[in-house]
Amino acid sequence: MSNAQKLYGWLLLAGAAGVLNSCIKVPADVDFLSSQAAYTKTVYEPVLGRTTLFPEDQATVLFNADNSTLPLTFRIMNFRDAREQAATIFDKTFPVQVWKEAYNGDEKTREEVERKRTIEQHKLFEVREHSGQFVMWTPTTPEYLNAVKMQPDDGYVFDVEVSNSGGSKMIRNMHLKPLRPRPYEPSSMDPVTGNLLGYSSVRSIDGMYDLSSALPIYSSDVAVVFYKEPKPTGNTLSFEFRDTAYRAIDPKLFSATKWEELVHHFGPAKFENNRVVFDVAYPIPLAKRPTRYTNIFGDRARLEFGYDRIMYGMSRVKARMTFEFAIYEPGDWKIVFWFKGANPDFKDN
Repeated sequence: MSNAQKLYGWLLLAGAAGVLNSCIKVPADVDFLSSQAAYTKTVYEPVLGRTTLFPEDQATVLFNADNSTLPLTFRIMNFRDAREQAATIFDKTFPVQVWKEAYNGDEKTREEVERKRTIEQHKLFEVREHSGQFVMWTPTTPEYLNAVKMQPDDGYVFDVEVSNSGGSKMIRNMHLKPLRPRPYEPSSMDPVTGNLLGYSSVRSIDGMYDLSSALPIYSSDVAVVFYKEPKPTGNTLSFEFRDTAYRAIDPKLFSATKWEELVHHFGPAKFENNRVVFDVAYPIPLAKRPTRYTNIFGDRARLEFGYDRIMYGMSRVKARMTFEFAIYEPGDWKIVFWFKGANPDFKDN
């Protein structure tokens, strides 16, 4: 065979190969799922009785996707207790209360608040499908929480399946270690044992002086006591004030207090039996959102009680006491401010 014939044959083969290659379909791009994608936090310790979103600080990155193609899909798998027994309580769904419209703090009636909330069915602990965030829900019937193991028990272990069209991976042995319910904050309750460790204190006091010594009254002189009626008949919140002997102090002595702006309530404040009572909706605050009734973070209601008095016939002193708190259970609640270390002087002198 001549060289010309050989060259012609090679050209025919190359052309045939080119035709074949032109018929091959290049596969579409598939999603990338990094083998290093992982949660930055593997142990979760929610307080039972509070709806809690993880991460609680929205600026925190909870899941590092490591350049994986988004969206990812997350699913909780294989919930079991620390002894590797199936935790069936987390397979069940319960009615929970959720917001269907945004709460803004300007709602004038209880009905207006309730129109913005609805009941949905959720599992106690869920992962959000595409964000990977975890939610610990509070059922409307909190007795269901009695079946949940709390610390000091080792709690639960679960796995999370993460996937996209490029594949899936299993993140194993995540831990859920619930803390016992604390129905209010600030709480002096030990989160593991439930033992009470003294009293809560007010946030700040300024311009209050002891009736006998004329010395300043400090935050540590005032104990704050929370009390819930065992058989509630509604949803109310009342405030009481007590002197060192636990005798009642008339709330109206705190004459500079803006009672109608003190807490988000419905209807007028009611003064009765040396206390002031508000008709409210729970929890307080109703949502984690700054309003005129909360601190700047929106996670605590903010109170300010005050009065003015003339001291030594010379100057007017503004006496103020502030307190920030949250209550997570509905019912008839009372907060008592006990001036256990000193009695405030309300009179001009």
